Amino acid sequence: MRTIKYLLIITLISFLTVSCVVDTDLQEVPKDFQSPENSFVNKAGFESALADIYRTVRTDMYMPSDNVNNFSMLGIDIDFTAMRGDDISGVPQYNEMWFWNTFNKDNSFVGNWWQRYYNWIFKANVIIDRAEDENVNWTSEEEKNQIVGEAKFLRAFAYHFLANCWGDVPLVLNETNAPKFDYTRVPVQEVYQQCKADLTDAVKWMITVDKQPGGRAPRAAAYHLLSEVNICLGDYQGAIDAASAVINDPNFSLMTERFGVRTDFTFNGYDYQGPQEPWGDVYWDLYQEGNMNWSEGNREAIWNIEMDVKILGGGNVTEWGGNFGLERHWCPNWWSAADKNGLSNWLKDTLCGRPVGSTYASDYTGELIWQYKGDWDRDIRNSQYNIQREMYWTNPNGEFYGQRMLPEHLGVPASYRKYTAPSFKKATTTVHYGLYQDAASGQNQDQGRVFKDWYIMRMPETYLLRAEAYLRSGNQQKAADDINVVRSRAHATPVNSSDVDIDLILDERARELYIEEFRTSTLMRMEKLVEYLMKYNGAVKQNGYQIPAYKNKFPIPQSEIEANKGAVLVQNPGYE
Repeated sequence: MRTIKYLLIITLISFLTVSCVVDTDLQEVPKDFQSPENSFVNKAGFESALADIYRTVRTDMYMPSDNVNNFSMLGIDIDFTAMRGDDISGVPQYNEMWFWNTFNKDNSFVGNWWQRYYNWIFKANVIIDRAEDENVNWTSEEEKNQIVGEAKFLRAFAYHFLANCWGDVPLVLNETNAPKFDYTRVPVQEVYQQCKADLTDAVKWMITVDKQPGGRAPRAAAYHLLSEVNICLGDYQGAIDAASAVINDPNFSLMTERFGVRTDFTFNGYDYQGPQEPWGDVYWDLYQEGNMNWSEGNREAIWNIEMDVKILGGGNVTEWGGNFGLERHWCPNWWSAADKNGLSNWLKDTLCGRPVGSTYASDYTGELIWQYKGDWDRDIRNSQYNIQREMYWTNPNGEFYGQRMLPEHLGVPASYRKYTAPSFKKATTTVHYGLYQDAASGQNQDQGRVFKDWYIMRMPETYLLRAEAYLRSGNQQKAADDINVVRSRAHATPVNSSDVDIDLILDERARELYIEEFRTSTLMRMEKLVEYLMKYNGAVKQNGYQIPAYKNKFPIPQSEIEANKGAVLVQNPGYE
């Protein structure tokens, strides 16, 4: 059931932000159109407001435009990917002189995310405050508490990003209904404490996953987030307990056997030659449309965004051009390569789609992490079903038809990497809808868009959060045990307690959660962003950049500082 897709999305009137503020100076209660005053009168109105926050999260995180920048929080151009280009440095993210080297307080990226997170917070505050209005027709105190608990979870979700990425930030806990220009930053630990307080309420009242419609976060999502927040607070036992609440919940377990749709799928391989063969493994199954929700039998799915090509508002081509472009931006554009005779390759539909190759896997994610313990051929996350490493010539009119693409075949041999970098199949659609037709090959394709749901939280991350809490509390064996639960499903070699450190956990997160975890936030939370740029980012290594340590945190947007005329909004060190 995907109720979230059908909920009425109401636009909360006067969401006009000034600094962190929204000015809503309404004196009358309209009768003939929707407004906050006549919408927040019963459970249905509040659920519509919650649906609007979920829609905003989906849009802001994944699909505000047909642009690779949609996925900036997923780790573009840090350690996960390199940008498109003929060499390892490629074209920088955001089309500037290389992004992290020039990153400053005037960068639009900073302002965009700051405003997005405070927009979520504003909307959550409206729900929390207006739930207490005496004119709301609640059927029970429990009904109200469930709504408020969910809104507090979403507020904590926003604030944990702000704390991870900026540190000290303004703490706004009530609906802003008049201009305000005197915000001050509170210590980051106070922000995390507020997240913990919100999540402690949320886990009391949020609905369990078996009763929650798809697209809305269940109680387990609040426990999952509480585990991370407790790590940030240094409350490692609290983090262990919160993660254990998910891990021990009988509603959840890792998927260890083939399941769901396409278990009988066959494919003739990336060269598109020869007979059809059985295709896939359990990790591949996790990313098939129709398998990604808990309600579809996936017991490790905690919280997803929802997509549906058949529903207006479901991310389809009639809305924003279908801009959930995982396939478009995260896979190499092998199909557009031209051979040395000037003949272009042909697009093929199944498993590959129509990527434009905005990014390609870095050496870190494409090669290095899979060499650990000699598991290249054992770890199913690195199997041919899940990462394609050999690209083939598919134009039957070409000299090299059916052969593996090699540098000497290309008209521009230096472009070899951008055409043939490892392609993570979780970013692709197995069977396309055929919304468009390729002019050259006549093959149907979807212009690089995917319409499957996507994970925000998945149970392997919960295990890795608990492993991190165990490690930080000094229990390396328990940490190893949790990491090995994840590795066991992948058929990877178990780790020993002596192997476990933060870098191993980050490597395991990369193996398991590539394009899922909010890698930018994770690295900033751990104060590891600059270190990983220096170790693994191609542009840094090739150009000899020296990224200063202060870039482990974002700057406060200069526009916010200038608008905040009633108090000093102190800038983060290094960005003054």
